[in-house]
This record gives sequence, structure tokens and C-alpha cells, in this order.
Amino acid sequence: LRLAEEIVRQAEAAGAGEAEALVVAGDSALTRFANSEIHQNVASSEVFVNLRFVQGRRVGVASSGRVDPDGIRALVARAAAITACVEELEDWAGLPDAEAAEPLPVAWSDGTASASPELRAEGARAVIAAADEAGVTAYGSFSTEAEAIAVATSKGVRAAERRTSSQLLTVTMGPDDGTGYAEQVSVDATAIDARAIGREAAERARASVHPVDIAPGDYPVVLLHYAVVDLVDMLGYLGFSALAVQEDRSFWEPGRRVASPLVTLTDDGRDPI
Repeated sequence: LRLAEEIVRQAEAAGAGEAEALVVAGDSALTRFANSEIHQNVASSEVFVNLRFVQGRRVGVASSGRVDPDGIRALVARAAAITACVEELEDWAGLPDAEAAEPLPVAWSDGTASASPELRAEGARAVIAAADEAGVTAYGSFSTEAEAIAVATSKGVRAAERRTSSQLLTVTMGPDDGTGYAEQVSVDATAIDARAIGREAAERARASVHPVDIAPGDYPVVLLHYAVVDLVDMLGYLGFSALAVQEDRSFWEPGRRVASPLVTLTDDGRDPI
């Protein structure tokens, strides 16, 4: 948050009427396995800064991975130069006013933040053991991430939060062309039941042997929740954002029903799940 505040201060000193700084810092790690063997373990630490520089109705945005003094000065100078060149935004209403931040402690888990390569390896081994018992081969990954986010603006916004996430997924391949898939995500990596995920994917691979071709056509289907997530995720990517609506790229239209009334989608950033 102190870094975000410093970026805003420098932006105002450089002539910004309004400024917004976003800082994201994170540590991530991933353990992969294939052919029922662990074959890769990687980790990375990154810091990302984003500056929105406003002069009147002109808004310039610049980003950088450098957070040293020279890097911050270059970021501010670049954002100012961009702002001087862009057209005015007719619908620009200014940056939002400051509101009290609402912490969300359940978004953080010490178990994930301190997760070791050994923890991820144990999860991978549990998946592989379940696959071995069923006579199938396991592929997949176990990832963990810890991230801190801070936002500061010239209008008094001061907000910072940290969050963790983890994901274990596996694809299993069995004899006679059987395949299976399973995954689990959690704020707390230690809460993931790796053996259950392995058994689920292995059982699905055993149950799907001898697949057959069918003629093209319309068929009623029942989708697993994994497929539903993919569909909803793609819908969000294609048209559920305000920017997509503003740019007429969205399938959404005010007052027009675009999907079944049996389906309700909500986006709740404070949902602990």
C-alpha cells in the first residue's frame, strides 16, 4: 500500500488531476506429473504495478514490473505521455470516491502461503496411487498461490488485501480409451483431498471405456460441474463485463432475456467459496 501511495504522489506531482495505482505482488508454485510420475516443480515471485493517470477527460494507463525508484519514475512519465496523446472520454465520470474497505480474512490461508514442494508432491503421489489401484495412468498438476493487492487513489481510496488459492487437477487415461477428469480448488491447500480426486478421475476413466462415435445432431445431455464451470467462464469472457457491453461486444441487452429463466448467475466477490 505504501508503494501504491508513492506512485499516486509522484503522478500528482507530474500533473495528474487524478491518479490510481494498483500494486499486485504474488508467489506461485506448481508441481506437475505425467505418466504417473512427478516430472516438474517450478516457483515464481512477481510484482506488478499499474497506474491510471488522468488529466481532465483524458486517461492514460501504464504498467510495469519494476518497483525501484527509477522504475516508478519511468512508469509515471510513460503514463503522463500516454495521457497527453489519447482522446478525451466523453463518458468519463472520474475516479470513484473513497469508501471504507471491508476486509475478507477468509480469502487467506497460512497453509497455502507456506505450502512446500513436499506438500504438493504428497498430493500428486496420492492421485497417482489412486490411479495405480484402478489400473489407469495419471496426469495433472498441483498449484498454490499467495497474492497481496493494494489500491491507492488521489481521491483517498486506500485498500489492501491478501488472498491465497490452490488447485489440484488430474486427467486419467485407462485401457480401451477410457478417460477421466477431476479437480478441486481451495483457499487452503491443506484442505484438498488428493486421494478423493484421484479416485474420482480413475473411476471415471474405468467407466468410460470403449467410447463410440455417434451421428452429428442435437442430443440432451447432463454436464458434470467441471463442464458447467468452463461454459460459464467462457460466457464471462465473451460478454459479462461492463466493458464488453459498452463496446457492443456482449450478447447482453437491457430488457432482453438471453438464456433460460431456470438459470441464475451472480458474481459475489465476497463469497468465501
